[in-house]
Amino acid sequence: MFHGRGRACPVPSFGKPTQRARATARPFGRDRVAATTKLVVWFKGLWILFPGGALVCAAVANAGVGELPRSEPEAVGMTKQGLNAVAAEMDRLVADGELVGMTAMIARRGQVVFEHATGTLDLETGAPMRMDSLIRIYSMTKPITSAAALMMVDDGKLDLDEPVTRFFPEWEDQTAYEGDKIVPVDPPVTARHLLQHTSGLAYGYDGDSPVDKAYREAGLIDDWDYLVRDTNILVQRLADIPLLFQPGTRWHYSFSTDVLGQLIERVSGQPLDAYFDERLVGPLGMKDVYFDVPVDVVHRFGTDHEFKNGNFVVQDNPREDPEFIDVTFLSGGGGLVMPTESYVRFCQMILNGGTLDGTRVLQPETVALMTTDQLPEGLWPNSGFGLGFAIVTEDGGSTPRGSYSWGGAAGTFFWIDPGHELVAVFMPQFIGMPNAIQEKLKELVYAAFSNHSQ
Repeated sequence: MFHGRGRACPVPSFGKPTQRARATARPFGRDRVAATTKLVVWFKGLWILFPGGALVCAAVANAGVGELPRSEPEAVGMTKQGLNAVAAEMDRLVADGELVGMTAMIARRGQVVFEHATGTLDLETGAPMRMDSLIRIYSMTKPITSAAALMMVDDGKLDLDEPVTRFFPEWEDQTAYEGDKIVPVDPPVTARHLLQHTSGLAYGYDGDSPVDKAYREAGLIDDWDYLVRDTNILVQRLADIPLLFQPGTRWHYSFSTDVLGQLIERVSGQPLDAYFDERLVGPLGMKDVYFDVPVDVVHRFGTDHEFKNGNFVVQDNPREDPEFIDVTFLSGGGGLVMPTESYVRFCQMILNGGTLDGTRVLQPETVALMTTDQLPEGLWPNSGFGLGFAIVTEDGGSTPRGSYSWGGAAGTFFWIDPGHELVAVFMPQFIGMPNAIQEKLKELVYAAFSNHSQ
């Protein structure tokens, strides 16, 4: 079966999209990873004496092979005591039965100051959660796909404001709803609309609009699964269904980033996974990033969970009804699996303005478009949206104004706070995780700042 899986999750939790597309998506960078096997391993606070008598920090010795430098918290204005409280809360959530397991990593000023894994990776085998565990990131794939598309803008191969009909000729006669009427699309959909979720597309998995119903009737999606083989077929079938609204007039969470993934394929002439590997995942040293989890690492990939009738139950596992095995639907909206540090590396590149370890993948002005509010005032109340990230536009929330973030259907979440030079990534596997868990962990992270560094 080649269907792609979708995750129904309300927009405030930034959930939905994934896949289960079956077939032959290539794992990223397998040869590259094999070529960068580490000679030293970092243990926090440990210095290693190499032959010749030179003292070398293991984090420095590993620079450039996919591991970020480590630092003591006090060196970058945070406290061990405060970060220990974050670890203690993660452990408590597991001990009290509020989570099955979680990994987390926090970096400040480009230095990892916190990494913690707790609980269980796989409820059926009992395998423990570890920092190298492979995590379903679901909709946290969206910022990566957005960055990949914007690299094409930097290359001059894609114009943000040119109609996508240049690459999607099947959309030439597209229509849209205006009230109860179906009229010609005006203006046509652009890459900017796809990046902002203002394209007029819907998702179909949870709505009652005529467009959502048409998606289900056309066999695009059901409650959980994408029902077409690949994003090329998705784009072809979307051509025959009116948009929910005229592009640019509303913000609406949708298939937009999956369509953006197909746009990348048509512009580049490459499958999405190959383009990611060549242009983004490989250059950034993001290890073990997959649409399709290979057999030799599937032991690091565990169960996904829901909470029902007072207990955690397995929603998906790598052995029966697997979502990320034999994939054909390369979901730019929700298809990736990776360890926590690989996502931190992506986030650190964004915080650095498009560069990591001396490798530039995006221009600073392009990152600025991603990370500042690009929506007309009032289009998405109480928040802003850039080109791939939700933007905090008001004071008084759990993260400061100017922070940007997204999350995934299995409870994963991250935020980047440029004012504090902070990246924080938390990776549970819990469909429908209460938002209060996220808010408490954010509170503890900010409590870990030294008074003089606030």
